[in-house]
Amino acid sequence: MSGVEVTQIELSGIWDVPAGCVLRPLGRGYNNYLYRLHDYAGAPLPYVLRVYGNHANPRYIQHEISVLMQLAEQALPFAVPAPILTRRGEPWALVDSGHQIRLMVLIPFIRGKNPDVHDLGQAEGAGRAMALLHAALARVESRGAGAPRPYIELGRVHPLVPDPFEAMRAVGSLASRLDVARVDAVLERIYAHEKRIRALPQQLIHGDYITGNILMEGSDVTAVLDFENCALNPRGMDFAIAIDTWCWDVIGSGREWERVAALARGYGRAGRFSDEEIALLPVMVLLRNANVLMHLVGRFLSNLSPYVDVASWLESLARVDAWLTLHGQRLTTEVRRHLTNG
Repeated sequence: MSGVEVTQIELSGIWDVPAGCVLRPLGRGYNNYLYRLHDYAGAPLPYVLRVYGNHANPRYIQHEISVLMQLAEQALPFAVPAPILTRRGEPWALVDSGHQIRLMVLIPFIRGKNPDVHDLGQAEGAGRAMALLHAALARVESRGAGAPRPYIELGRVHPLVPDPFEAMRAVGSLASRLDVARVDAVLERIYAHEKRIRALPQQLIHGDYITGNILMEGSDVTAVLDFENCALNPRGMDFAIAIDTWCWDVIGSGREWERVAALARGYGRAGRFSDEEIALLPVMVLLRNANVLMHLVGRFLSNLSPYVDVASWLESLARVDAWLTLHGQRLTTEVRRHLTNG
């Protein structure tokens, strides 16, 4: 989708915004596009337009919006991107962009910047915000209708990858025998713990608690964004995702432990994990990496992403797997120690 398709749309007939708004790209992910609204003179307005791309399943979006609107009613110390209702009182709009119908939502602009992984104070603040978010999500009413699949269901990540063990074989000669064997070994380790993961208490979690989905000012979280992956999972999945994100650039150097400690201290200021949740953190880190790999293979098979994305994640998976093999026990020990002292 080109920016021209969207920037020429008149939004004032859909939402209560000034006529002649100018849209300027804020960024995009794999599935969505963001635009900041400006008035006709170029001054920024306190609104962001989110345009759904190839992931505009109304059932998923209805679930996401229901969660956001319930969270917005709770007294969280940070914002969530709850939609601004249209003039018709609806949380989203279907808009003809001139080329196709696009599903869009308007959300408030929230100040802040993505956290710096080198800033331990920000890591601690993000850990605390995660615990507060988990407590709030536990109060959200949801029957799971329209929610994304749980992380443990690797065969449902992408419709073109129904069997995780066939994922690397599906790309043919692009994957080496070593690649196939390495992924098979990781999947076998994950599935060896499947019953334990499913036995953990399940609740709605964010599902993508990465630095790119968090806004901060100093050590305070101002917003948690992008609830597309909000689904029933063990709470520890969010923490495993955060570990993977915050520690990746220094993994294996020894400097990762201070970041793990900061995240755990922060979480411990407002929440706790059970011993079993902590014990399964290494497996959940692998599970997160396997999920992303299944998604990337599916996108490649759909001609939406180049194989280099798959190859890059394979390299990442191998590095994380090696680190967990050597240090998985220390990871659980460090989290347990600093979580208790949070």
